[in-house]
Amino acid sequence: MALGHCRLAVQDLSQDGHQPMHSACDRYVMVFNGEVYNFAEIRQSLSQQSFKGHSDSEVVLCAIAEFGLKAALRKFNGMFALAIWDKQQKTLSLARDRVGKKPLYFGRSNDFFCFSSELKALKVIPDFTPELDMQALGQYMRFNYIPAPYSIYQGIYKLAPGSFVTLTVDELTSEHDLLDKCKQYWSALDVAAHQFNHPFSGTLDEAQTHLTHLLEDSTRLRMISDVPFGVLLSGGIDSSLVASMMQKQSARPVNSFSIGFSHSDKDEAHLAKNIAGYLGTSHNELYVSGQDALDLVPDIAQHYDEPFADSSQIPTFIVAKLAKSKVTVALSGDGGDELFYGYNRYFRNIKNWQISQKIPDALKRAVSGQLFRLASIQKLGLTTNKYANEIGAMNVLDMYMSRVCKWVAPENLMLQPHTPEQHKLRAVSALDLPRPEHYLMLYDYVTYLCDDILVKTDRASMANSLELRSPLLDHRITEFAWSLPMSMKFHEGKGKHVLRKVLDQHIPNSLTNNPKHGFGAPIKSWLNGPLNDWAEDLLTQDKIEQQGIFDSEKVALLWHDFKHKKKKYHTQLWNMLMFQSWYHNQ
Repeated sequence: MALGHCRLAVQDLSQDGHQPMHSACDRYVMVFNGEVYNFAEIRQSLSQQSFKGHSDSEVVLCAIAEFGLKAALRKFNGMFALAIWDKQQKTLSLARDRVGKKPLYFGRSNDFFCFSSELKALKVIPDFTPELDMQALGQYMRFNYIPAPYSIYQGIYKLAPGSFVTLTVDELTSEHDLLDKCKQYWSALDVAAHQFNHPFSGTLDEAQTHLTHLLEDSTRLRMISDVPFGVLLSGGIDSSLVASMMQKQSARPVNSFSIGFSHSDKDEAHLAKNIAGYLGTSHNELYVSGQDALDLVPDIAQHYDEPFADSSQIPTFIVAKLAKSKVTVALSGDGGDELFYGYNRYFRNIKNWQISQKIPDALKRAVSGQLFRLASIQKLGLTTNKYANEIGAMNVLDMYMSRVCKWVAPENLMLQPHTPEQHKLRAVSALDLPRPEHYLMLYDYVTYLCDDILVKTDRASMANSLELRSPLLDHRITEFAWSLPMSMKFHEGKGKHVLRKVLDQHIPNSLTNNPKHGFGAPIKSWLNGPLNDWAEDLLTQDKIEQQGIFDSEKVALLWHDFKHKKKKYHTQLWNMLMFQSWYHNQ
Protein backbone atom coordinates (compact mmCIF):
# COMPACT_ATOMS: atom_id res chain seq x y z
CA MET A 1 0.00 0.00 0.00
CA ALA A 2 1.45 3.37 -1.03
CA LEU A 3 0.00 6.76 -0.12
CA GLY A 4 1.40 9.96 -1.61
CA HIS A 5 0.49 13.63 -1.36
CA CYS A 6 1.46 16.93 -2.96
CA ARG A 7 0.38 19.75 -0.65
CA LEU A 8 -0.96 23.25 -1.25
CA ALA A 9 -0.56 24.49 2.32
CA VAL A 10 -3.45 26.68 3.51
CA GLN A 11 -3.95 25.75 7.19
CA ASP A 12 -0.83 25.27 9.35
CA LEU A 13 2.01 25.88 6.92
CA SER A 14 4.50 23.97 9.10
CA GLN A 15 5.56 20.35 8.73
CA ASP A 16 2.89 19.43 11.31
CA GLY A 17 0.38 19.69 8.48
CA HIS A 18 2.33 17.49 6.08
CA GLN A 19 0.86 14.27 4.68
CA PRO A 20 0.54 11.29 4.61
CA MET A 21 -0.55 11.85 8.22
CA HIS A 22 -0.56 9.23 10.98
CA SER A 23 -3.19 9.26 13.73
CA ALA A 24 -2.12 9.72 17.35
CA CYS A 25 -3.16 6.11 18.05
CA ASP A 26 -1.04 5.01 15.06
CA ARG A 27 -3.92 2.95 13.68
CA TYR A 28 -4.75 5.16 10.68
CA VAL A 29 -2.79 6.80 7.87
CA MET A 30 -4.50 9.46 5.74
CA VAL A 31 -4.07 11.60 2.65
CA PHE A 32 -6.56 14.44 2.43
CA ASN A 33 -7.31 17.04 -0.26
CA GLY A 34 -9.49 20.07 0.51
CA GLU A 35 -10.73 21.86 3.61
CA VAL A 36 -13.08 21.10 6.49
CA TYR A 37 -14.17 24.58 7.51
CA ASN A 38 -15.73 23.73 10.88
CA PHE A 39 -12.62 21.93 12.13
CA ALA A 40 -12.26 24.24 15.17
CA GLU A 41 -15.78 23.31 16.35
CA ILE A 42 -15.12 19.60 15.76
CA ARG A 43 -11.79 19.84 17.58
CA GLN A 44 -13.56 21.05 20.73
CA SER A 45 -15.84 18.00 20.66
CA LEU A 46 -12.97 15.50 20.57
CA SER A 47 -11.70 13.67 23.62
CA GLN A 48 -8.14 14.13 22.36
CA GLN A 49 -7.06 17.67 23.27
CA SER A 50 -3.32 17.60 22.48
CA PHE A 51 -2.46 18.13 18.82
CA LYS A 52 0.85 18.47 17.02
CA GLY A 53 -0.31 21.41 14.92
CA HIS A 54 -3.42 23.41 14.03
CA SER A 55 -4.34 22.01 10.59
CA ASP A 56 -7.83 20.81 9.74
CA SER A 57 -6.28 17.58 8.42
CA GLU A 58 -5.19 16.52 11.90
CA VAL A 59 -8.71 17.19 13.24
CA VAL A 60 -10.26 15.21 10.35
CA LEU A 61 -8.03 12.22 11.10
CA CYS A 62 -8.70 12.39 14.84
CA ALA A 63 -12.48 12.64 14.25
CA ILE A 64 -12.44 9.54 12.05
CA ALA A 65 -10.43 7.67 14.66
CA GLU A 66 -12.84 8.68 17.45
CA PHE A 67 -16.28 8.61 15.76
CA GLY A 68 -15.76 6.20 12.86
CA LEU A 69 -15.68 7.18 9.20
CA LYS A 70 -19.39 7.55 8.41
CA ALA A 71 -20.25 9.48 11.58
CA ALA A 72 -17.26 11.77 11.11
CA LEU A 73 -18.12 12.49 7.49
CA ARG A 74 -21.58 13.66 8.56
CA LYS A 75 -19.97 16.19 10.91
CA PHE A 76 -17.68 17.71 8.26
CA ASN A 77 -18.66 20.99 6.60
CA GLY A 78 -16.29 21.39 3.71
CA MET A 79 -14.90 20.27 0.38
CA PHE A 80 -12.69 17.23 0.39
CA ALA A 81 -11.51 13.94 -0.98
CA LEU A 82 -9.66 11.60 1.35
CA ALA A 83 -8.12 8.17 1.58
CA ILE A 84 -7.47 6.43 4.88
CA TRP A 85 -5.66 3.15 5.55
CA ASP A 86 -6.70 1.22 8.66
CA LYS A 87 -3.59 -0.71 9.73
CA GLN A 88 -5.57 -2.79 12.24
CA GLN A 89 -8.42 -3.92 9.96
CA LYS A 90 -6.31 -3.82 6.78
CA THR A 91 -8.89 -1.76 4.90
CA LEU A 92 -8.67 1.23 2.60
CA SER A 93 -11.47 3.82 2.66
CA LEU A 94 -12.10 6.60 0.18
CA ALA A 95 -14.58 9.46 0.74
CA ARG A 96 -15.78 12.60 -1.02
CA ASP A 97 -17.65 15.72 0.14
CA ARG A 98 -21.42 16.13 -0.18
CA VAL A 99 -21.57 18.13 -3.41
CA GLY A 100 -18.42 16.74 -5.04
CA LYS A 101 -16.26 19.83 -4.94
CA LYS A 102 -13.04 17.81 -4.86
CA PRO A 103 -12.28 14.99 -7.36
CA LEU A 104 -11.46 11.38 -6.54
CA TYR A 105 -10.78 8.73 -9.21
CA PHE A 106 -10.42 5.04 -8.43
CA GLY A 107 -10.34 1.68 -10.20
CA ARG A 108 -8.15 -1.21 -11.24
CA SER A 109 -5.30 -1.50 -13.68
CA ASN A 110 -4.06 -5.03 -14.23
CA ASP A 111 -3.20 -6.27 -10.72
CA PHE A 112 -3.24 -2.81 -9.14
CA PHE A 113 -6.00 -0.99 -7.30
CA CYS A 114 -5.40 2.71 -7.77
CA PHE A 115 -6.87 6.06 -6.76
CA SER A 116 -5.95 9.70 -7.18
CA SER A 117 -7.19 13.28 -7.24
CA GLU A 118 -6.04 13.45 -10.86
CA LEU A 119 -6.68 10.94 -13.61
CA LYS A 120 -3.31 11.67 -15.20
CA ALA A 121 -1.54 10.53 -12.03
CA LEU A 122 -2.64 6.94 -12.71
CA LYS A 123 -0.53 6.85 -15.85
CA VAL A 124 2.64 6.24 -13.82
CA ILE A 125 1.32 2.81 -12.81
CA PRO A 126 3.33 0.11 -14.64
CA ASP A 127 1.56 -1.22 -17.73
CA PHE A 128 -1.39 1.18 -17.27
CA THR A 129 -3.11 0.83 -20.64
CA PRO A 130 -6.46 2.62 -20.44
CA GLU A 131 -9.14 2.12 -23.07
CA LEU A 132 -11.74 4.68 -24.00
CA ASP A 133 -15.17 4.07 -22.53
CA MET A 134 -17.45 4.72 -25.51
CA GLN A 135 -20.56 5.10 -23.36
CA ALA A 136 -18.74 7.74 -21.29
CA LEU A 137 -17.73 9.45 -24.53
CA GLY A 138 -21.38 9.50 -25.56
CA GLN A 139 -22.20 11.21 -22.27
CA TYR A 140 -19.49 13.76 -22.93
CA MET A 141 -20.87 14.49 -26.39
CA ARG A 142 -24.29 15.12 -24.87
CA PHE A 143 -23.30 17.30 -21.95
CA ASN A 144 -19.73 18.64 -22.49
CA TYR A 145 -18.63 16.62 -19.44
CA ILE A 146 -18.58 13.00 -18.20
CA PRO A 147 -20.91 12.53 -15.21
CA ALA A 148 -19.89 10.56 -12.13
CA PRO A 149 -19.39 7.71 -11.48
CA TYR A 150 -17.87 7.23 -14.95
CA SER A 151 -14.62 8.46 -16.44
CA ILE A 152 -13.31 8.50 -19.99
CA TYR A 153 -11.41 5.25 -19.26
CA GLN A 154 -12.99 1.84 -18.86
CA GLY A 155 -12.76 0.51 -15.31
CA ILE A 156 -11.76 3.85 -13.78
CA TYR A 157 -14.51 5.65 -11.86
CA LYS A 158 -15.23 8.86 -9.99
CA LEU A 159 -16.43 8.41 -6.43
CA ALA A 160 -19.92 9.92 -6.32
CA PRO A 161 -20.52 13.03 -4.14
CA GLY A 162 -21.60 12.30 -0.58
CA SER A 163 -20.18 8.78 -0.83
CA PHE A 164 -17.51 6.57 0.69
CA VAL A 165 -16.17 3.10 -0.02
CA THR A 166 -14.27 0.73 2.29
CA LEU A 167 -12.35 -2.16 0.74
CA THR A 168 -10.60 -5.10 2.35
CA VAL A 169 -7.31 -6.47 1.06
CA ASP A 170 -9.23 -9.21 -0.74
CA GLU A 171 -11.55 -6.68 -2.38
CA LEU A 172 -8.60 -4.51 -3.41
CA THR A 173 -6.92 -7.37 -5.25
CA SER A 174 -9.88 -9.31 -6.69
CA GLU A 175 -12.49 -8.59 -9.32
CA HIS A 176 -15.30 -7.42 -7.04
CA ASP A 177 -17.66 -4.80 -8.51
CA LEU A 178 -16.26 -1.59 -7.04
CA LEU A 179 -19.36 0.53 -7.61
CA ASP A 180 -21.49 -1.93 -5.65
CA LYS A 181 -19.26 -1.34 -2.63
CA CYS A 182 -19.90 2.42 -2.56
CA LYS A 183 -22.23 3.80 0.13
CA GLN A 184 -23.73 7.21 0.78
CA TYR A 185 -23.44 9.17 4.00
CA TRP A 186 -25.52 12.03 2.50
CA SER A 187 -27.96 11.71 -0.41
CA ALA A 188 -28.88 14.82 -2.36
CA LEU A 189 -31.92 13.06 -3.81
CA ASP A 190 -33.28 11.94 -0.44
CA VAL A 191 -32.60 15.22 1.37
CA ALA A 192 -33.95 17.38 -1.46
CA ALA A 193 -37.12 15.31 -1.86
CA HIS A 194 -37.81 15.61 1.86
CA GLN A 195 -37.20 19.38 1.90
CA PHE A 196 -39.28 20.03 -1.22
CA ASN A 197 -42.18 18.17 0.37
CA HIS A 198 -41.80 19.90 3.77
CA PRO A 199 -41.49 23.56 2.76
CA PHE A 200 -40.43 26.44 4.99
CA SER A 201 -43.59 27.89 6.56
CA GLY A 202 -42.28 31.31 7.57
CA THR A 203 -42.60 34.66 5.84
CA LEU A 204 -40.28 36.07 3.19
CA ASP A 205 -38.74 38.39 5.80
CA GLU A 206 -38.08 35.43 8.09
CA ALA A 207 -36.52 33.45 5.24
CA GLN A 208 -34.36 36.46 4.37
CA THR A 209 -33.19 36.81 7.98
CA HIS A 210 -32.33 33.13 8.32
CA LEU A 211 -30.58 32.99 4.95
CA THR A 212 -28.54 36.09 5.83
CA HIS A 213 -27.37 34.39 9.03
CA LEU A 214 -26.39 31.22 7.13
CA LEU A 215 -24.55 33.19 4.45
CA GLU A 216 -22.62 35.24 6.98
CA ASP A 217 -21.54 32.15 8.90
CA SER A 218 -20.73 30.15 5.76
CA THR A 219 -18.59 33.03 4.48
CA ARG A 220 -16.90 33.48 7.86
CA LEU A 221 -15.87 29.82 7.93
CA ARG A 222 -14.43 30.06 4.42
CA MET A 223 -12.38 33.14 5.30
CA ILE A 224 -10.37 31.18 7.91
CA SER A 225 -6.92 30.90 6.36
CA ASP A 226 -3.23 31.24 7.14
CA VAL A 227 -2.62 32.67 3.65
CA PRO A 228 -4.03 35.71 1.77
CA PHE A 229 -7.59 35.39 0.37
CA GLY A 230 -9.88 37.20 -2.08
CA VAL A 231 -13.07 36.84 -4.11
CA LEU A 232 -13.87 36.16 -7.77
CA LEU A 233 -16.35 38.91 -8.67
CA SER A 234 -18.34 38.63 -11.91
CA GLY A 235 -20.88 41.33 -11.15
CA GLY A 236 -23.77 38.85 -10.88
CA ILE A 237 -26.06 38.26 -7.91
CA ASP A 238 -24.15 35.34 -6.39
CA SER A 239 -20.57 36.62 -6.49
CA SER A 240 -21.71 40.13 -5.45
CA LEU A 241 -23.43 38.63 -2.41
CA VAL A 242 -20.33 36.68 -1.42
CA ALA A 243 -18.13 39.76 -1.91
CA SER A 244 -20.44 41.87 0.25
CA MET A 245 -20.47 39.24 3.02
CA MET A 246 -16.66 39.08 2.93
CA GLN A 247 -16.13 42.83 3.00
CA LYS A 248 -18.60 43.18 5.87
CA GLN A 249 -16.50 40.78 7.95
CA SER A 250 -13.08 42.08 6.94
CA ALA A 251 -11.19 44.93 8.63
CA ARG A 252 -9.33 45.71 5.40
CA PRO A 253 -10.30 45.87 1.70
CA VAL A 254 -10.81 42.38 0.30
CA ASN A 255 -8.99 41.58 -2.94
CA SER A 256 -11.54 41.12 -5.74
CA PHE A 257 -10.83 39.82 -9.25
CA SER A 258 -12.74 39.96 -12.53
CA ILE A 259 -12.03 39.64 -16.24
CA GLY A 260 -13.70 41.02 -19.33
CA PHE A 261 -13.67 40.26 -23.07
CA SER A 262 -12.38 42.74 -25.59
CA HIS A 263 -14.95 43.60 -28.29
CA SER A 264 -17.61 41.22 -26.92
CA ASP A 265 -21.23 41.51 -25.80
CA LYS A 266 -20.36 38.99 -23.07
CA ASP A 267 -18.27 41.55 -21.20
CA GLU A 268 -19.54 42.21 -17.66
CA ALA A 269 -16.31 43.56 -16.17
CA HIS A 270 -17.78 47.04 -15.80
CA LEU A 271 -20.57 45.66 -13.58
CA ALA A 272 -18.03 43.99 -11.30
CA LYS A 273 -15.96 47.18 -11.16
CA ASN A 274 -18.98 49.24 -10.10
CA ILE A 275 -19.87 46.79 -7.33
CA ALA A 276 -16.26 46.60 -6.15
CA GLY A 277 -16.19 50.39 -6.01
CA TYR A 278 -19.33 50.49 -3.89
CA LEU A 279 -18.11 47.78 -1.49
CA GLY A 280 -14.62 49.26 -1.25
CA THR A 281 -12.74 46.12 -2.27
CA SER A 282 -9.23 46.23 -3.68
CA HIS A 283 -10.26 45.45 -7.24
CA ASN A 284 -8.20 43.79 -9.99
CA GLU A 285 -9.43 43.32 -13.56
CA LEU A 286 -8.00 41.94 -16.79
CA TYR A 287 -9.37 42.09 -20.33
CA VAL A 288 -9.05 38.96 -22.46
CA SER A 289 -8.53 38.94 -26.23
CA GLY A 290 -8.72 36.21 -28.83
CA GLN A 291 -4.93 36.01 -28.74
CA ASP A 292 -5.04 35.33 -24.99
CA ALA A 293 -7.37 32.42 -25.72
CA LEU A 294 -5.11 31.18 -28.52
CA ASP A 295 -2.15 31.15 -26.13
CA LEU A 296 -4.09 29.12 -23.58
CA VAL A 297 -6.26 26.76 -25.65
CA PRO A 298 -3.64 24.27 -26.92
CA ASP A 299 -2.83 23.18 -23.35
CA ILE A 300 -6.08 23.75 -21.48
CA ALA A 301 -7.59 20.32 -22.22
CA GLN A 302 -4.78 18.66 -20.24
CA HIS A 303 -5.74 20.44 -17.03
CA TYR A 304 -9.08 18.62 -17.01
CA ASP A 305 -7.70 15.05 -17.25
CA GLU A 306 -10.61 13.95 -19.47
CA PRO A 307 -12.61 15.63 -22.24
CA PHE A 308 -14.35 18.77 -20.95
CA ALA A 309 -15.96 21.43 -23.12
CA ASP A 310 -17.61 24.15 -21.06
CA SER A 311 -16.23 27.18 -22.93
CA SER A 312 -16.15 29.26 -19.75
CA GLN A 313 -13.16 27.09 -18.79
CA ILE A 314 -11.02 29.72 -20.54
CA PRO A 315 -12.09 32.82 -18.57
CA THR A 316 -12.21 30.73 -15.38
CA PHE A 317 -8.60 29.65 -15.89
CA ILE A 318 -7.50 33.22 -16.61
CA VAL A 319 -9.28 34.75 -13.60
CA ALA A 320 -7.80 32.01 -11.38
CA LYS A 321 -4.34 32.92 -12.65
CA LEU A 322 -5.06 36.60 -12.02
CA ALA A 323 -6.22 35.86 -8.47
CA LYS A 324 -3.16 33.72 -7.73
CA SER A 325 -0.95 36.73 -8.44
CA LYS A 326 -2.11 38.17 -5.09
CA VAL A 327 -3.85 35.45 -3.03
CA THR A 328 -3.78 31.70 -2.37
CA VAL A 329 -7.46 31.29 -1.42
CA ALA A 330 -10.46 32.80 -3.23
CA LEU A 331 -14.22 32.60 -2.69
CA SER A 332 -16.78 32.30 -5.49
CA GLY A 333 -20.56 32.40 -5.97
CA ASP A 334 -21.01 28.90 -7.40
CA GLY A 335 -24.31 27.17 -6.61
CA GLY A 336 -26.76 30.06 -6.57
CA ASP A 337 -28.41 29.25 -9.89
CA GLU A 338 -29.10 25.59 -9.11
CA LEU A 339 -30.37 26.27 -5.57
CA PHE A 340 -32.37 29.45 -6.10
CA TYR A 341 -33.76 28.99 -9.63
CA GLY A 342 -31.44 31.32 -11.49
CA TYR A 343 -30.96 29.97 -15.02
CA ASN A 344 -32.93 31.53 -17.86
CA ARG A 345 -33.31 28.08 -19.38
CA TYR A 346 -35.48 27.09 -16.42
CA PHE A 347 -38.01 29.79 -17.21
CA ARG A 348 -38.22 28.91 -20.92
CA ASN A 349 -38.47 25.20 -20.24
CA ILE A 350 -41.33 25.58 -17.77
CA LYS A 351 -43.26 27.77 -20.22
CA ASN A 352 -42.83 25.19 -22.98
CA TRP A 353 -43.82 22.37 -20.61
CA GLN A 354 -47.01 24.17 -19.65
CA ILE A 355 -47.89 24.52 -23.34
CA SER A 356 -46.95 20.88 -24.02
CA GLN A 357 -49.34 19.59 -21.38
CA LYS A 358 -52.28 20.97 -23.37
CA ILE A 359 -51.36 18.81 -26.40
CA PRO A 360 -52.58 15.15 -26.57
CA ASP A 361 -49.79 12.61 -25.97
CA ALA A 362 -50.65 10.70 -29.13
CA LEU A 363 -50.18 13.82 -31.25
CA LYS A 364 -46.86 14.65 -29.56
CA ARG A 365 -45.57 11.12 -30.18
CA ALA A 366 -46.65 11.22 -33.84
CA VAL A 367 -45.00 14.59 -34.57
CA SER A 368 -41.86 13.66 -32.63
CA GLY A 369 -41.56 10.34 -34.49
CA GLN A 370 -41.79 12.08 -37.85
CA LEU A 371 -39.10 14.56 -36.86
CA PHE A 372 -36.77 11.81 -35.62
CA ARG A 373 -37.24 9.99 -38.95
CA LEU A 374 -36.47 13.21 -40.80
CA ALA A 375 -33.33 13.72 -38.71
CA SER A 376 -32.16 10.18 -39.51
CA ILE A 377 -32.04 10.93 -43.24
CA GLN A 378 -30.39 14.32 -42.80
CA LYS A 379 -26.62 14.47 -42.84
CA LEU A 380 -26.43 15.98 -39.36
CA GLY A 381 -29.98 16.58 -38.13
CA LEU A 382 -28.89 18.42 -34.98
CA THR A 383 -31.72 20.95 -34.86
CA THR A 384 -34.35 18.44 -35.99
CA ASN A 385 -33.33 16.00 -33.25
CA LYS A 386 -33.64 18.74 -30.64
CA TYR A 387 -37.15 19.67 -31.77
CA ALA A 388 -38.15 16.01 -31.94
CA ASN A 389 -36.94 15.43 -28.39
CA GLU A 390 -38.68 18.52 -27.01
CA ILE A 391 -42.01 17.93 -28.75
CA GLY A 392 -42.12 14.25 -27.79
CA ALA A 393 -41.21 14.79 -24.12
CA MET A 394 -43.57 13.04 -21.70
CA ASN A 395 -42.17 14.71 -18.57
CA VAL A 396 -40.49 18.01 -17.78
CA LEU A 397 -36.98 16.53 -17.52
CA ASP A 398 -37.19 14.81 -20.91
CA MET A 399 -38.04 18.22 -22.37
CA TYR A 400 -35.16 19.80 -20.45
CA MET A 401 -32.72 17.46 -22.18
CA SER A 402 -33.35 19.27 -25.45
CA ARG A 403 -31.92 22.40 -23.83
CA VAL A 404 -28.95 21.01 -21.94
CA CYS A 405 -27.73 18.46 -24.52
CA LYS A 406 -25.21 19.66 -27.08
CA TRP A 407 -25.92 16.51 -29.12
CA VAL A 408 -29.33 14.95 -28.45
CA ALA A 409 -28.25 11.81 -30.31
CA PRO A 410 -24.39 11.65 -30.23
CA GLU A 411 -24.50 8.01 -31.33
CA ASN A 412 -25.37 9.29 -34.84
CA LEU A 413 -21.90 10.81 -35.06
CA MET A 414 -19.97 7.91 -33.54
CA LEU A 415 -18.74 4.89 -35.52
CA GLN A 416 -19.22 2.62 -32.48
CA PRO A 417 -22.55 3.95 -31.21
CA HIS A 418 -23.43 3.48 -27.56
CA THR A 419 -26.64 5.13 -26.45
CA PRO A 420 -25.67 6.76 -23.13
CA GLU A 421 -27.39 5.48 -20.00
CA GLN A 422 -29.22 8.27 -18.16
CA HIS A 423 -29.10 6.91 -14.60
CA LYS A 424 -29.40 10.26 -12.84
CA LEU A 425 -32.14 11.43 -15.19
CA ARG A 426 -34.18 8.37 -14.29
CA ALA A 427 -33.41 8.70 -10.57
CA VAL A 428 -34.59 12.32 -10.41
CA SER A 429 -37.61 11.63 -12.66
CA ALA A 430 -38.70 8.82 -10.34
CA LEU A 431 -39.03 11.17 -7.34
CA ASP A 432 -42.42 12.48 -6.25
CA LEU A 433 -41.73 16.24 -6.19
CA PRO A 434 -44.47 18.84 -5.80
CA ARG A 435 -43.49 21.14 -8.70
CA PRO A 436 -41.86 20.72 -12.13
CA GLU A 437 -39.30 23.42 -11.28
CA HIS A 438 -37.92 21.20 -8.51
CA TYR A 439 -36.96 18.51 -11.01
CA LEU A 440 -34.89 20.96 -13.08
CA MET A 441 -32.97 22.40 -10.13
CA LEU A 442 -32.30 19.03 -8.52
CA TYR A 443 -31.19 17.42 -11.78
CA ASP A 444 -28.72 20.26 -12.34
CA TYR A 445 -27.48 19.99 -8.75
CA VAL A 446 -26.59 16.30 -9.09
CA THR A 447 -25.19 16.60 -12.64
CA TYR A 448 -24.29 19.98 -14.11
CA LEU A 449 -23.14 21.60 -10.85
CA CYS A 450 -20.97 18.69 -9.74
CA ASP A 451 -19.61 17.48 -13.05
CA ASP A 452 -19.35 20.75 -14.98
CA ILE A 453 -19.27 23.87 -12.81
CA LEU A 454 -17.20 22.44 -9.98
CA VAL A 455 -14.88 20.50 -12.31
CA LYS A 456 -14.25 23.71 -14.23
CA THR A 457 -13.47 25.79 -11.16
CA ASP A 458 -11.49 23.13 -9.29
CA ARG A 459 -9.20 22.24 -12.19
CA ALA A 460 -8.65 25.86 -13.20
CA SER A 461 -7.88 26.96 -9.65
CA MET A 462 -5.67 24.01 -8.73
CA ALA A 463 -3.69 24.32 -11.96
CA ASN A 464 -2.79 27.79 -10.70
CA SER A 465 -2.19 26.67 -7.07
CA LEU A 466 -5.27 28.57 -5.94
CA GLU A 467 -7.84 27.13 -3.53
CA LEU A 468 -11.41 28.08 -4.45
CA ARG A 469 -14.19 28.01 -1.82
CA SER A 470 -17.95 28.35 -2.38
CA PRO A 471 -20.04 29.69 0.55
CA LEU A 472 -23.37 29.06 -1.23
CA LEU A 473 -22.58 25.33 -1.33
CA ASP A 474 -22.47 25.00 2.44
CA HIS A 475 -24.82 22.05 3.02
CA ARG A 476 -26.84 24.09 5.54
CA ILE A 477 -27.65 26.63 2.82
CA THR A 478 -28.34 23.86 0.32
CA GLU A 479 -30.84 22.16 2.61
CA PHE A 480 -32.54 25.44 3.55
CA ALA A 481 -32.78 26.48 -0.12
CA TRP A 482 -34.51 23.21 -0.96
CA SER A 483 -37.15 23.96 1.68
CA LEU A 484 -38.07 27.39 0.30
CA PRO A 485 -41.33 27.65 -1.67
CA MET A 486 -41.05 28.66 -5.32
CA SER A 487 -42.62 32.04 -4.56
CA MET A 488 -39.44 32.92 -2.66
CA LYS A 489 -37.27 31.94 -5.62
CA PHE A 490 -39.24 33.06 -8.68
CA HIS A 491 -41.04 36.40 -8.54
CA GLU A 492 -42.22 38.78 -11.30
CA GLY A 493 -40.35 36.85 -13.99
CA LYS A 494 -37.00 36.70 -12.15
CA GLY A 495 -35.25 33.95 -10.21
CA LYS A 496 -33.28 34.17 -6.94
CA HIS A 497 -35.95 36.36 -5.32
CA VAL A 498 -34.85 35.79 -1.71
CA LEU A 499 -31.16 36.10 -2.64
CA ARG A 500 -31.91 39.45 -4.28
CA LYS A 501 -33.71 40.57 -1.11
CA VAL A 502 -30.64 39.70 0.97
CA LEU A 503 -28.32 41.45 -1.50
CA ASP A 504 -30.47 44.60 -1.48
CA GLN A 505 -29.47 45.06 2.17
CA HIS A 506 -25.81 45.35 1.14
CA ILE A 507 -25.68 46.78 -2.40
CA PRO A 508 -28.12 49.19 -4.12
CA ASN A 509 -30.50 47.43 -6.50
CA SER A 510 -29.46 49.83 -9.29
CA LEU A 511 -26.00 48.17 -9.33
CA THR A 512 -27.17 44.54 -9.27
CA ASN A 513 -30.43 44.50 -11.25
CA ASN A 514 -28.88 43.47 -14.58
CA PRO A 515 -29.79 40.79 -17.15
CA LYS A 516 -27.99 37.46 -16.61
CA HIS A 517 -25.36 36.73 -19.30
CA GLY A 518 -23.35 33.93 -17.74
CA PHE A 519 -19.59 33.55 -17.76
CA GLY A 520 -19.05 32.20 -21.25
CA ALA A 521 -16.41 33.11 -23.79
CA PRO A 522 -17.02 34.46 -27.33
CA ILE A 523 -16.15 31.09 -28.86
CA LYS A 524 -17.97 31.74 -32.13
CA SER A 525 -15.88 34.81 -33.00
CA TRP A 526 -12.68 33.15 -31.77
CA LEU A 527 -13.23 30.08 -33.99
CA ASN A 528 -13.83 32.41 -36.90
CA GLY A 529 -10.68 34.33 -36.03
CA PRO A 530 -7.58 33.55 -33.96
CA LEU A 531 -8.50 29.90 -33.24
CA ASN A 532 -9.40 29.04 -36.84
CA ASP A 533 -6.12 27.39 -37.82
CA TRP A 534 -5.95 25.43 -34.55
CA ALA A 535 -9.45 24.07 -35.13
CA GLU A 536 -8.78 23.29 -38.78
CA ASP A 537 -5.76 21.20 -37.86
CA LEU A 538 -7.61 19.14 -35.24
CA LEU A 539 -10.55 18.42 -37.55
CA THR A 540 -8.68 17.26 -40.66
CA GLN A 541 -10.29 14.27 -42.30
CA ASP A 542 -7.09 12.21 -41.99
CA LYS A 543 -6.98 12.65 -38.21
CA ILE A 544 -10.65 11.83 -37.74
CA GLU A 545 -10.42 8.71 -39.93
CA GLN A 546 -7.23 7.52 -38.26
CA GLN A 547 -8.87 7.73 -34.81
CA GLY A 548 -11.80 5.57 -35.94
CA ILE A 549 -14.17 7.16 -33.42
CA PHE A 550 -16.30 9.63 -35.40
CA ASP A 551 -17.85 9.76 -38.87
CA SER A 552 -15.30 11.92 -40.71
CA GLU A 553 -17.81 13.10 -43.35
CA LYS A 554 -20.21 14.40 -40.70
CA VAL A 555 -17.39 16.15 -38.84
CA ALA A 556 -16.25 17.76 -42.09
CA LEU A 557 -19.80 18.93 -42.82
CA LEU A 558 -20.11 20.39 -39.33
CA TRP A 559 -16.93 22.42 -39.82
CA HIS A 560 -17.84 23.44 -43.38
CA ASP A 561 -21.30 24.72 -42.45
CA PHE A 562 -19.90 26.72 -39.55
CA LYS A 563 -17.06 28.27 -41.56
CA HIS A 564 -19.42 29.32 -44.33
CA LYS A 565 -21.87 30.73 -41.76
CA LYS A 566 -24.65 28.35 -42.73
CA LYS A 567 -25.20 27.13 -39.16
CA LYS A 568 -24.32 28.28 -35.63
CA TYR A 569 -22.47 25.09 -34.73
CA HIS A 570 -19.84 26.68 -32.49
CA THR A 571 -21.01 24.88 -29.30
CA GLN A 572 -20.92 21.46 -30.99
CA LEU A 573 -17.58 22.28 -32.56
CA TRP A 574 -16.08 23.29 -29.23
CA ASN A 575 -17.28 19.96 -27.89
CA MET A 576 -15.49 18.14 -30.74
CA LEU A 577 -12.36 20.27 -30.50
CA MET A 578 -11.89 19.78 -26.77
CA PHE A 579 -12.09 16.01 -27.27
CA GLN A 580 -9.62 16.18 -30.15
CA SER A 581 -7.21 18.30 -28.16
CA TRP A 582 -7.40 15.95 -25.19
CA TYR A 583 -7.12 12.82 -27.35
CA HIS A 584 -4.00 13.94 -29.19
CA ASN A 585 -2.21 14.95 -26.00
CA GLN A 586 -3.17 12.13 -23.62
